[in-house]
Amino acid sequence: MDSLRKVMKHRNADDTDPEAEWDSMESLTLSVDEYDRDLFMPKTKRLLNTIRPLKLPASVRIPADELYKEHFTPEKGGKPMPPLVKSILLPAAPTAISGTPVSGAPKIVEVLCYLDRMYVRVLKRFCTSPGAWTHLKLGTCAVNKATDTHYYLLYSLKECGVKREEDANRVTYMNTLHYTPAVTGLIVRDLPFSMPIRCSYTKFHRSYQVGFLPKIAGGTIYRALQTQAGFSIMAMDASWRLLVDGQSFVLGKPICFEAKGPSDANKRLYLNRCFVSPTPNPQSMEKYSVVENYGCLVDSKNSILTKFHTSVNKMTVRLCVAAFLFKNMVSLPQSKKTMFMHCELDFGPQTPTPTAKSCTYNAKTKMWTELYGDATVCDCCSSTCPTSQLPSDKKMITSESWDLKMRPETSSTPSPESMPAFSLSDHDDFELFWESDDY
Repeated sequence: MDSLRKVMKHRNADDTDPEAEWDSMESLTLSVDEYDRDLFMPKTKRLLNTIRPLKLPASVRIPADELYKEHFTPEKGGKPMPPLVKSILLPAAPTAISGTPVSGAPKIVEVLCYLDRMYVRVLKRFCTSPGAWTHLKLGTCAVNKATDTHYYLLYSLKECGVKREEDANRVTYMNTLHYTPAVTGLIVRDLPFSMPIRCSYTKFHRSYQVGFLPKIAGGTIYRALQTQAGFSIMAMDASWRLLVDGQSFVLGKPICFEAKGPSDANKRLYLNRCFVSPTPNPQSMEKYSVVENYGCLVDSKNSILTKFHTSVNKMTVRLCVAAFLFKNMVSLPQSKKTMFMHCELDFGPQTPTPTAKSCTYNAKTKMWTELYGDATVCDCCSSTCPTSQLPSDKKMITSESWDLKMRPETSSTPSPESMPAFSLSDHDDFELFWESDDY
C-alpha cells in the first residue's frame, strides 16, 4: 500500500494540483503484496480495462434552481436511481454552437478573468497620442505593463474601484476602461473611449473533469478613418498613391495631399496658407490652420508626422498631416464627419524667399528647415514674415471633401516610447495566460 499512501499524502497537501493528482491516480499500479481485496476488486479492475471511457463535458453550468441537493444527500440503505440523477451523471453531449466564424483580425481590447484577477490588454496602435499609456486606465488603475504590441492592466478583483454584484446564479465584477487623450486647441488626433469591463462567474457547475476553470471572453471595439481624393488638391496615402475605395486611415496617422500647378520651368509652386474646415466654404468660422505665414507648416510643431515632402518637380507641392477630427465632430453620426482642405497657392522663384517657401519645424533640433533651399528663409516662421511686394498669382483652391471613419490599421509598427519599469511581482505569469487562452 506504499504507492497508495503516497498518492493519499499528495491529495492532502495544501498546494494540491488537481491535474497532477488526476495523473497520479491514473498511473497508480499495485503489486501483488500491495493488493487489498477489500478496497480493489479484481473483477472491477478487469471491467475497467474493457469498458470504453465516457465522453463527458468538462462541466455544465446550471442555474440555482437546478441544484437538486436532495437527490445527493447520503441515505441509509439503497433505492433505484431516479431518472433525473441518471441524466445528471450522464449528460447529453453539448450542442455545437453555429454562427459566423470569429475574425482573425487583432482584437483591440481583450479581457481575461481568473478567480482573483482581471487582466485587460489594449492594442498599442489603437492609441496613437504621445504617451498614450498615461491616458489609459482601468477604473482608478493605470497601465502597469507594456510590450511591443500591447498595453496591459493586471489587477486584483479587489482593486481599481471594481464593483461587485451578485444574484442567485452569478457573481459579477464590473469596472470601466477609460482612454482620455489630452485635448489641446480645436482638434483631436486620438479619440477618447470608455467601455465596460466585466468578469462574470457562474455560481454553480456540474463538473465532470478535475480542475475545471471557466473562460470568460472579452469584447472588442474598432474605429477607422477614411478619406477620398479631391480634384484640385488630391488626398493620397503615405506612398503617394491615389486613394482607392474603402481605403482607411487611423486617427493620428498621416493623411497626405498633393497640390499641382501648370508646368513652368522658371517658377515654383508655393502654399501661402492652408487650413481645414468642416464645410466647403473657406469663410467658415471653424477652421484649423495647417500652413501660415507664407509657407510655414505650423502644424508640424504639433506632430512629427506633419511635414512637407519632396516631389518629382517643383510645380507639385506635397505635404502630410497627422489626421484629426474637430472636437465637436466626435459625437456626430458618420455621415456628418466630413472635412475640406483649403489652400492659397502662389507661384514664386525657384530659390525660396521669406515670402515664398516651404518650411517644416524639426522637433529634434527645434529649428525650421526649408524643403529645397536655405533654412534662413524660415527664420520668420517664429514671428511674422514680410508681405511680398511683387505681383502675385495667388489663388484659393478647395479640395473635395473626405469622410472620416474610425477603425484600426491592419498592420503598423509601434513607435518607441519611454515607460517606467513597473513591478509585477504578483503577475509574473501574465503573458502565458494570453498564449494559452487565445480565443
